[in-house]
Amino acid sequence: MTTTDIALTELLTLSDSGQWHRAACRGDPNHEAWFPYPSQDFDYAREICAGCPLLAACTEYAASTGQSGVWGGREYDRGRVIRS
Repeated sequence: MTTTDIALTELLTLSDSGQWHRAACRGDPNHEAWFPYPSQDFDYAREICAGCPLLAACTEYAASTGQSGVWGGREYDRGRVIRS
């Protein structure tokens, strides 16, 4: 199983926050947009994140748990912001 095969809702359940059900990305069928290659833009994911009520919590979660992919409108690699 690759990272892009994992549903975003499965990733969100890793958090102990009871608020992930409010995430703007929840249920998004475009999984690959959340794990772009370095040569790909991530405008689609960034636009969805921009209107999310959990933007700050999402970025904090990604940084503190070493996530990779787009979280809170930023792209992370093992918890470090590589693009914003």
